[in-house]
Amino acid sequence: FSIRWIFGTGESGQSTFDAIWYGARISISLAVLCTAINFTLGILIGALWGFAKRVDIVMNEVRNVIAIVPGTLITSVLVLVFSPNFATLLFAMCVTGWIGIAYSLRTQVIIIRDREYNLASKCLGTSTFRIATKNILPFMISFIVTLMANSLPGYIGTEAFLSYIGLGISDTTLGKIIYNAQSAMIVPGWEWEFWCPVLLSAFISIILFLVGQGLGDAADPRTHTL
Repeated sequence: FSIRWIFGTGESGQSTFDAIWYGARISISLAVLCTAINFTLGILIGALWGFAKRVDIVMNEVRNVIAIVPGTLITSVLVLVFSPNFATLLFAMCVTGWIGIAYSLRTQVIIIRDREYNLASKCLGTSTFRIATKNILPFMISFIVTLMANSLPGYIGTEAFLSYIGLGISDTTLGKIIYNAQSAMIVPGWEWEFWCPVLLSAFISIILFLVGQGLGDAADPRTHTL
């Protein structure tokens, strides 16, 4: 008995257990990098979007144009145009991925920016950048963490979906393993070859979501009692 063969083998006799965990590492790395890039851009642009009226006018038009086209379609086209590798998929998922985050942050900034202490800071000559970074963003940590908890599983699901329809990267990812194991569904006794990566992908997404929700509740000052 060896844990390496607990999930069986592929068509060439390779260990499915090793392939799944190797693919999970790539899928999680892609999701973490996408989250880091999109949220960095989204937080900075969203804070400025909520404060500057000129930026608000321009960014609303940009969002209206981008929102018409589904994000999955944009990602698929970019992957087809460029070579399907890790860097290309990362770029494709970050081209428009930040716009929804920035818009959500913009809405929260508008709610908080007109509170009395922010108006007092503005009257005292405090710069917009300092008000945004010191008076507003710290109060939005819980919201940002919760949003990240929803985004991480989403990026894993997007990668798995693109690989499942044949538009994924050439590396071994969870989506690629699921795509290659489709034929195993109709072979008696080999169904587990397909369900192992599917269940692991769902398990990772649920765990990341629950951890993110817990961190979001812990970062919310309203849940703290003296």
